[in-house]
Amino acid sequence: MTAYRDAPNAPGWIDEIDNPYLHGIHAPTTVETITHDLPVEGELPEDLAGTYLRNGPNARVAPSNLYHWFDGDGMVHAVQFEGGQAHYRNRYIQTSGLERETAEGHALWPGVMGPVDASGHSDFLKDTANTDLIWHNGALLALWYLCGVPYRLDPVTLETLGAADFGGALQTTVSAHPKVDERTGELVYFTLSDFEPPYMRYGVVSREGQLVHEIPIDLPGCRAPHDITITEQYSIVHDPSLFHDPKVLEEHGYRVARFHRDVPTRFGVLPRRGETSDVRWFEFEPCYVLHMVNAWEEGDWIVMDGCRQPDPRVVKRPEEGELASMLGYLRIRSHLHRWRMNLRTGEAREEQLDDLNVEFPLPDTDLYGVKTRYSYHHYLPAEAYTVDFKALVKYDHESGAAQRYDYPLGWHGSEAPFARRPGAQAEDDGYVLSLLTHDETLRSECWVFDARDIESGPLAKVALPQRIPSGFHATWLRPDRVKPAA
Repeated sequence: MTAYRDAPNAPGWIDEIDNPYLHGIHAPTTVETITHDLPVEGELPEDLAGTYLRNGPNARVAPSNLYHWFDGDGMVHAVQFEGGQAHYRNRYIQTSGLERETAEGHALWPGVMGPVDASGHSDFLKDTANTDLIWHNGALLALWYLCGVPYRLDPVTLETLGAADFGGALQTTVSAHPKVDERTGELVYFTLSDFEPPYMRYGVVSREGQLVHEIPIDLPGCRAPHDITITEQYSIVHDPSLFHDPKVLEEHGYRVARFHRDVPTRFGVLPRRGETSDVRWFEFEPCYVLHMVNAWEEGDWIVMDGCRQPDPRVVKRPEEGELASMLGYLRIRSHLHRWRMNLRTGEAREEQLDDLNVEFPLPDTDLYGVKTRYSYHHYLPAEAYTVDFKALVKYDHESGAAQRYDYPLGWHGSEAPFARRPGAQAEDDGYVLSLLTHDETLRSECWVFDARDIESGPLAKVALPQRIPSGFHATWLRPDRVKPAA
């Protein structure tokens, strides 16, 4: 068995499992705690007010099968800033799956590595809500990457308030990355079906949390998009060239994604509340895209920037044995890219904007749907054994310039949202925050950067009361939204 450093606050059962996703910076943290007035190195800006929140996997019970990073139960970590002080709390998302397994005392699902029994076409994987966090209609929504139940969380206490049903009208699951249009308050989402048409549905939820529009999207078969994009008037649904065969899943219990080099990647543009017949498809070179930066309208053109994987095939290393497929799937090779779609002529153009290996991009999310100049990414070294956030990168989408801050040796970051400064005079007038964990000391900190000058390093480092494992997506909650949910 590989020798791992003991991880504080981790469950004892991980000692018996030789899997890197259960040790070191990935080891689950099962302790829920609240700590006020955290120690700070440097000086926190007095005008930094709001909450950094990050979702991620924290397995509660020992797995019954080969554990994958995506399998862990969702836990939200929150660092709140106010008056030059910082406070921390964390909490499990009380999904129905977690409640059932806690009651039984053991794992009830085999995990994404399979094999699973998909013959019933439902509930063959545990919906952990461990992927994304967004704010809508007075609460946080925690979401799952394979499309799941949107769980409402109190933005102050992080208490799970139950499933969001959008006024009782929601009959489907919801994708991990719905977009909220801050101008209208609308939430735009899609959901997928593995086995039967319609393979995608698209919906719009009002500012008040009511499902006001949902339609089927015609796809040629089972697909695996991860994101959706919006402009002021339109939504863009994705149909990438990487997808799995539902027959293999149903007959053998394994979800095996394959890159189809002969199948173009397509983006479908439709009016925000358009009908199925309104979708216009634009074809591009085969690829896969996990996360887009943003999209906007320029005359007849829709412009969309995101992180394109030109060759998303699994990169296996034979010496990794049974872990090779799992680890290889997460060796992401992705670059900043631009797609342009002309709604008048039907013309499609694309270009690579940079060759650095980056992912997990965020603009100022209050500006989703309108033109943004800046975005904040993480550099992922290609030689890493899996996803590893090793440097914070800021892009200027107008000039093409990039700023980069490499984390010191041993530190590993998290997705970095932008926090606008009160009275901001420019799009990047504010701060960027990231949670970091050190792979030797296993201590965690929240680092605060000046968004205009990330190359100079963090303005302040907030020492957190416990180790925070590597996770997925983060969001910034401005202070007027840090109040108990209705």
